[in-house]
Amino acid sequence: MIINSSAPTRIDLAGGTTDIWPLYLFHKNARTVNVAIDQRAKAKVEQVAGNAIEIRSEDQGSSYRLPSIDYAEDVEPGHPLELIIRLLAFFKPTGGLNINTSCMSPAGAGLGGSSALSIALVGAFNALIGGKHSREELLTIAKNVETQVLRIPAGVQDYYPAMYGGLNSVLLEVTGDSVLRHSHILTHQIESRLVLVYSGKSRNSGANNWEIMKAYLDGNKEVQAHLHGIQDAAADLEVCLKTGRFDEVARAIEYEMEHRRLLAPAITTPEIDEMITFSKANGAKAAKICGAGGGGCVMFWTSQADKHPLIKKLREKDVKVIDFHVDSEGLSVASY
Repeated sequence: MIINSSAPTRIDLAGGTTDIWPLYLFHKNARTVNVAIDQRAKAKVEQVAGNAIEIRSEDQGSSYRLPSIDYAEDVEPGHPLELIIRLLAFFKPTGGLNINTSCMSPAGAGLGGSSALSIALVGAFNALIGGKHSREELLTIAKNVETQVLRIPAGVQDYYPAMYGGLNSVLLEVTGDSVLRHSHILTHQIESRLVLVYSGKSRNSGANNWEIMKAYLDGNKEVQAHLHGIQDAAADLEVCLKTGRFDEVARAIEYEMEHRRLLAPAITTPEIDEMITFSKANGAKAAKICGAGGGGCVMFWTSQADKHPLIKKLREKDVKVIDFHVDSEGLSVASY
């Protein structure tokens, strides 16, 4: 049997960082807003004779061989393929396997690629063991195993667009996190106004979430104020989207980005700032770093009329524009 599994990455519109437990517990009605895009993470799993498991990551140019599934528990912390191996250790599929992974988005793009890969892998491995787990259970497994790999508290928002696709508000409450999925009509209204570019450099953790989390819990008033600002922006953005006030969405995105700059000045680089200035002079209404920043991708919010002229101007400047469509499918698993 061969299993092909894939899951979309995402553009985070507002509310990131506050999706890390327990930060969201200190914000009433906390949420993040993101949209899945068709820059997919992919996993191909082929059953073969014997017990050996061959793993290859095309993006990392890394490969590894396990003599059998029994050796998956012995993975060393920090191994480049630790995520795949830890997920194998959880699902414990029997027999020999060839596993190949890849992602369409650039490495370090800040589009949630590792979380999308986690969802693609849990989908594939769950199929191997007969589909024992529901999508909700798979989402929790992916979140928790990736946190074991990172060894610090991680945000939860990235797993929802990868699992379900579309435009999502991820609700962060005392009872846990959940997802509010928005209409396909609204989703495509967003697609017609977003431009995504790659800075040419892998993101460099412009925002150190662990340091931000410690500062917040230690009572740093400045950090707390900026995270409250980020949450205010997410709530405002969601309302503007749901009521069709698309021109006002730019204001919420700019407000969020203002707080991110103050929270972590290294989130941008001189090159990114120059690109933002150029884009705003050519039709962009707002700009936001994707993910932790310091590189990676930048999204621009513009009008429907200005989107394609802006893309043309950026390409004339040799900026790498990422063509994308909103991905409404989420996790896809096929076997033959």
